[in-house]
Amino acid sequence: MNGMLVMQSDFGLSDGAVAAMCGVAMSVDENLKIFHLTHDIPPFDTFEASYRLMQAVPYWPAGTVFVTVVDPGVGSTRKSIVAKTRLGQYIVTPDNGSLSHISRAVGIESVRVISEKNRRQNSEASYTFHGRDIFSYTAARLASGKIRYEEIGEETDVKDLVLFAGLHPEVSETRIRGVIETLDVRFGSLWTNISRQDFAAMDVSDGENLDVSVYHDRTRLYHSFVPFKHTFADVEIGEPLLYINSMEYIGLALNQGNFARAYNIGTREPWYIVLEKISQ
Repeated sequence: MNGMLVMQSDFGLSDGAVAAMCGVAMSVDENLKIFHLTHDIPPFDTFEASYRLMQAVPYWPAGTVFVTVVDPGVGSTRKSIVAKTRLGQYIVTPDNGSLSHISRAVGIESVRVISEKNRRQNSEASYTFHGRDIFSYTAARLASGKIRYEEIGEETDVKDLVLFAGLHPEVSETRIRGVIETLDVRFGSLWTNISRQDFAAMDVSDGENLDVSVYHDRTRLYHSFVPFKHTFADVEIGEPLLYINSMEYIGLALNQGNFARAYNIGTREPWYIVLEKISQ
């Protein structure tokens, strides 16, 4: 382990919850380096938590420990787990879908269920703050080397993880149907689940126009012929483009504009996008 601990939650920073988690971690080892991915996940939004992990985890060195606490099922029968990614990072989390995007983008090597003995001392009577009593405590012990991954608890089958449906697009040589998973938060670009590799199946050239439709269920709310470009400045201000975003997934944007606001577009099922090759 490298002594680095990265935290994420839906707690916000208006009360002491995040500070309590940090305090528990520092009580385990004052030499830990604690970082924060975000604590602004919308309350109970496990999908958003999953996506933001994908946005960050792959860029941290092997041995980094992440703890993510978006846990609407806290205290229930849902499992408390630690997952090891195929890149060597560790994620301490409730098993509620939060590993879905990491599973798709990076891959999960193994998973262990946190044993009840691996929780903060004298916290057994508390059932509603596992972020403090189980997740941050276990994460800190793991990051500091005070416990080995193999000592976390029993291994469970990766295939048994709770994962979201609809993570992959429908792909052919002339057509791709994907989901709008999220927005580029500040700029309103649509970020899809169509990966660079998926898009390559259509053999689209730089500057080539595609027939683009955005649907909410069966209602088409946007339709145009949109060029595939490398960067925003390749089209005029206010014009649309398809591009490969920083996550290496297809995005739909307006140069210096907010696509989602302009066309009142939302995210996740049943919001989806269809890209089609234009017949020559």
